[in-house]
Amino acid sequence: MVILLLPLVVAILLFARWQPQETLPSDEQAYAFVITGAPKSTPKCERYEVDVANGEWQKTNSWTSTHVYLYLLRDSARATPTYGDTILAWTHIDWQRTTGRAFAARYTIRSAAKHKIPLQIRLYERLRAAGLNGDELATVGALTLGYKDDIDPEVRRHFQASGAAHVLAVSGLHTGIIYALLLGLLTLGGRFRPLYEHTFHRCVISLIVIAAMWFYAWLTGLTPSVVRAVVMVTIFEIGRMLYRQTISLNTIAAAAFIILTVRPSDLWSVSFQLSFAATAAIVIFAGDPIFRHLVTSRSRPTILRQVLTYFAGLIVVSIAAQLGTLPITMHTFGQVSNYFLLTNLIVLPLASVLVPCGLISMALGGSVVGVWFSKITWALAWLMNHSVGWIESLPGSTMRVQCDTMMVVLLYAAMLMGWLSLHPLNSKKPARALLWLVGVAAILVLFLQKNA
Repeated sequence: MVILLLPLVVAILLFARWQPQETLPSDEQAYAFVITGAPKSTPKCERYEVDVANGEWQKTNSWTSTHVYLYLLRDSARATPTYGDTILAWTHIDWQRTTGRAFAARYTIRSAAKHKIPLQIRLYERLRAAGLNGDELATVGALTLGYKDDIDPEVRRHFQASGAAHVLAVSGLHTGIIYALLLGLLTLGGRFRPLYEHTFHRCVISLIVIAAMWFYAWLTGLTPSVVRAVVMVTIFEIGRMLYRQTISLNTIAAAAFIILTVRPSDLWSVSFQLSFAATAAIVIFAGDPIFRHLVTSRSRPTILRQVLTYFAGLIVVSIAAQLGTLPITMHTFGQVSNYFLLTNLIVLPLASVLVPCGLISMALGGSVVGVWFSKITWALAWLMNHSVGWIESLPGSTMRVQCDTMMVVLLYAAMLMGWLSLHPLNSKKPARALLWLVGVAAILVLFLQKNA
């Protein structure tokens, strides 16, 4: 299945790399526009009220109060910009006194901010009422509600440089925690099995879980990563109702097909690409027998063995996800974290406890019990923030790299060849395994020469 999908992936990447480029007028330059008002329709365009940063957007962090009307052509293949989005465009601004007008035929949405959801704001304020404040409140709000407006830029930089940026964006990790909590509540921690195994109750519980997960996806802004996770949960629960309980590449492909049918522009979203790359890599690598035996034991389970098995599984999943997203990360951000494994070993267990504690604090608000839970939540958030800050401060925490689209394709090809060289099918054919390893070595040498 992977080999059959590879030509399609290569074709998409090559199309993105070599699609014809427009010739821009010499008086146009790069601008970053932040949408500050609702759109108004004109015969061919949508007009947005925006604030603008003059000059190259990569080189400035200071926003001016200059008021501009930005006109964008309607395009059904693109995501619709909303309030708070950052629009990157090559254009020319015509000034009329203190108001400017700009028309952009070519633009991208680099930072898509979601609509402000009143319920999300109220729940965030309940966290504040429970006693959370400062950076810890912002971190808990991001982990539980996807509310990231109050995150300090320095804290955000620490998470990015340490390889923990995925924790701040609600994704499969967070939805997986919510999903596990729901199943635990609805099945009494798995102790009341007859209720769950009965066909009628099985379907009722699955429908409740699906509805609750989609409500959570709406609450957190329907971002591509959380939509991917919830679509997969939906497919998995439908399969559970039909007595099929497995997550496979077919499930991932079905989720991608459904999402792209509804929102085709998500294909070019970095969040969409990273989310599906990480999930597919976990299924391919962490689910392979070669790695699975590292986290299984036939011995009688003890507390120590269970703890070691948990961290072994965490290591395998972290490495698999990192392998799956590494080429896209290098291509998009131009840097990688050298301590991603250390980061995940600290941050992921903390997040697994922090999210439930944050939800309990949110539910109880300023009550006596809520305040006590908020103290635990604050301590966990403080520990997480300072852990990523410490990892970011370590020598060589990040590495700058150069990776174009063709190199992304070659790196994924190297991963596939490396997996084939270790696969049991080639265990009795050392010459074939050696041939795959030679291909991997050649691509890695090419990559190192490019970044020398």
